[in-house]
Amino acid sequence: MAHKFDPRNVHKLTDPSRLEIFDPEKTLREFGLREGMTVLDVGTGPGFFLPYLSRMVGENGKVYAVDIQEEMVKMAEEKVQKEGLSNVEVMKSEENSIPLPDHCVDFIFMAFTFHELTDPKTYAQELKRIAKPFAYLAVIDWKKEERDKGPPPEEVLSEWEVGLILDDSGIRVGRVVEIGKYCFGVYATFPQEEENPMMEVPFRIPPGFA
Repeated sequence: MAHKFDPRNVHKLTDPSRLEIFDPEKTLREFGLREGMTVLDVGTGPGFFLPYLSRMVGENGKVYAVDIQEEMVKMAEEKVQKEGLSNVEVMKSEENSIPLPDHCVDFIFMAFTFHELTDPKTYAQELKRIAKPFAYLAVIDWKKEERDKGPPPEEVLSEWEVGLILDDSGIRVGRVVEIGKYCFGVYATFPQEEENPMMEVPFRIPPGFA
C-alpha cells in the first residue's frame, strides 16, 4: 500500500520551514516553467506551492491544482481566495482520474506526491492523457535514505525506480538531479504518439552501477 499523507499532520505542509528543503522558484525555473504556461499541481495539499506557480506563469498562464482529499482541497481553495490567486483553480480528483480534458497542460508539477500513488503506471497514463505533446513533467520526491524530515525510506521510491516507471509508461526521462540534501528531481517530457518513447532514454541503469 502506498504511503498516504495523514491530514492530521497538515501543519507540516504549511510550515514556512519547508522552504529550507528547496527553493520553489529556482527549481521550477530550472525545470522549464515560464510565463504563459498552463500548469497542473498534482497533490496540491493545502496549496503551499500555489503562490509560486501562480506568480511564475503570470496573468496569461493558468494553474490547476488537484488533490484526492477533500480536506486538502478546501484548504487550498481558502489559500487561493485569501491570496487572490486569480489564475488558480482547485479541483478534487480521484485516485487515477484527473478532471481535465485531453492535452491541455504544458507543465505537470508533482512535489512529494509520486511515492503516494497506489498505481503509478496507471497514473502516468492519465498524465499522458492531459499533457500536451512535449509538455514537461517535474517530479520532486524524498531521497530513499535516512533523513530528519519526511516519511521513512521504506515508504518512498528511489530516483532509479521513479525513472524506470516513467520510462516504462512511455514518458521520456531527460535528467535526474539532486535538490538539496533531502530530495531529488526527475525531469521528463511527453513525446508525440508517433515517436518511439524508448529511444535515447538515459535512465536504465541504477546510479552507481554504470
